[in-house]
Amino acid sequence: MATLLRPPDPTDAPFFHDGLPSDILDTLQKEEALRGERFAWFMHWILYGLVLVFLLVVHFVQHSMVGTWGLALLCIPIAINGFVSRSVLAKRPLPWLRYVYTFLDLTFLTVYNGLDTYFNSTLTPVTTATLLIYPVILFMSALQHDRRLIVLATLYCALMMNILFAFAYPCFDNAIASKLVCGNIECQVYRTGYILLLGGLLLIFPSTLSRLLRKQKDLFEQNMEQFALAHHDTLTGLANRRLFTRFLEKILPLARRHRNQFAILYMDLDGFKSVNDTKGHDAGDQILQEVASRLLSVVRDSDLVARFGGDEFVVIAQRIEGREGARILAGRILSSLHAPFLIQSDQIHIGASIGIAIFPDDADEGERLIQLADDALYHVKKHGKNSSAFPDPPSTFQ
Repeated sequence: MATLLRPPDPTDAPFFHDGLPSDILDTLQKEEALRGERFAWFMHWILYGLVLVFLLVVHFVQHSMVGTWGLALLCIPIAINGFVSRSVLAKRPLPWLRYVYTFLDLTFLTVYNGLDTYFNSTLTPVTTATLLIYPVILFMSALQHDRRLIVLATLYCALMMNILFAFAYPCFDNAIASKLVCGNIECQVYRTGYILLLGGLLLIFPSTLSRLLRKQKDLFEQNMEQFALAHHDTLTGLANRRLFTRFLEKILPLARRHRNQFAILYMDLDGFKSVNDTKGHDAGDQILQEVASRLLSVVRDSDLVARFGGDEFVVIAQRIEGREGARILAGRILSSLHAPFLIQSDQIHIGASIGIAIFPDDADEGERLIQLADDALYHVKKHGKNSSAFPDPPSTFQ
């Protein structure tokens, strides 16, 4: 079965930082090929086990030389399957393995049926090998989603089948062969056509998988766009209040369980309104976009930056080291915003006021943390701006 693309979790902030990988389709196709390779490896252990039991019966019960030769031949594919086990289980792809499997299977089958034809019956191996076993080998090659492998396996299968028939044909009893379709040359042509037709039909496997994955990729990208519209600010690309709330709800139980601290930094830009009034809303939008970019540059991938609207921004800083760690992060944010903004060939200076609340030191509920951070922000705006403060009791610093 093809791997289905799962819609993104809107609370997974790093995912939205990275975006959709451009080579995701190729990656999924390689994963499916690797899954087919592992399935083929597993099925070969089952098949080799069944063949081993069969050959032991032929050797010890029927006392036939075919069993002896078959056991000797079987040692080669079993050894190869054991040799590649470590790489297959470790999910390290071996591009040559699928070709070796196909070559070994078809060669082993043809040689064994040739021995069976020589020592036992001249008619039965030709029919059973063609109608029962060769198609199984072709189907296993198709599971690895390699069109070139399917073509090579089909052609090699037809070649081996006809070599086997050509080897057995001179040994046919004409009186019996004339009454059985398995000894008829015209029927051998039909059987060859059957193998070629089967191989052609199996070529649909990789094409169908590619179409399915392309469709899944298109649907996945549409889902991402819908998630982005619903959970991100259209101007800055940052998370909006909805995504912020979901992210906070997600990390709260984890923080409680692992006793981790995190900080909410609630900020408001200083001097932004005057920029809008003097330079216009286009200049204000450019500043908001640049502020978003600077905020993302100073936080970690595990943190979340959200825009609540207007010039209000909120950061959730995970696994913060108490108030000191939050103070350092707030200082980096203030420093990044202290640099002038180049708007319409003019250098514009703005600042920011930041209120900080720490989980669980200040509160252990999401709404309460936001409220405390907002209260601390109000204190900063009232007492000088361009600085930060903690709640209860507020204490400002530069």
